Amino acid sequence: MATNSCHLSLTDGKSCAIISCSAVEFGLLKPLARTKLNIKRIVDLSHTVIPGEEEYRLDVDTRFTDEWPQFAKYRRLNDAWYLISEVTLNTHVGTHVELPYHHCRDGLDASTFPVDRLVGDAVVIDISAYGHNACIDLSGLKACAGDLLRPGDIAFFYTGFDRFYRTERQHDRPWFTTEAIGWLAEEVRIGVMGVDTSGIEIRNPDGSPPLGQPNHERLLCAGIPLVEYLANLGEFLRQRFTAFILPVKVARLEAFPVRVVGIQWETREEEVEP
Repeated sequence: MATNSCHLSLTDGKSCAIISCSAVEFGLLKPLARTKLNIKRIVDLSHTVIPGEEEYRLDVDTRFTDEWPQFAKYRRLNDAWYLISEVTLNTHVGTHVELPYHHCRDGLDASTFPVDRLVGDAVVIDISAYGHNACIDLSGLKACAGDLLRPGDIAFFYTGFDRFYRTERQHDRPWFTTEAIGWLAEEVRIGVMGVDTSGIEIRNPDGSPPLGQPNHERLLCAGIPLVEYLANLGEFLRQRFTAFILPVKVARLEAFPVRVVGIQWETREEEVEP
């Protein structure tokens, strides 16, 4: 019979004889349990990028290893499939993160921005009521956000316009007022902002870009990265989850393509043997 470490005493100080038996078996204690955190699902929040088909440059030169002068010493068997590629890309191609260095001379770049600020609690705010070229002002943003946002959040904003990626409507999007961006950065104090469109910048009535980038400057110079061209945010509408946003650690780069993933967790109670 299993014993339990619990020690019961009588009022006269003598030990109770039950200590030699399992307290669980006698119904005096509930079985011990531990909570285990399991991954419920993983969602890819990034677009696939295709060389030669993107708006911004993405060229790939793929050769057999011994066809590259610097790798010629690595000889392969005649039928061996042994490839090495060189990639030339624009740092803003596809789903990408823009770091403070993009607009701030002394801002952190892809190699110096703390990785622990690119992984963490995330939430998706639904702004899909705003169509192409619509203005999201402060009151409208507050109405959409409700009580979902917390300080330090990775705050993603869903329009559903990711469906237009790599089409003639790729730049269809609403835009935020600079006051609204300031509220996110300075009052809510989010950790990261992300959108499933080409950007957040203000626009002229005809949809053309104005002079300057006031929204980017307000956000990035507050030390808050911006992710553009996210995908599949509808999978997490008004939900909390964990997001990973990981660029390659290249020094002196203001932005870089990223594979963004969202993880939803579930808890399970597991009984522990006494």
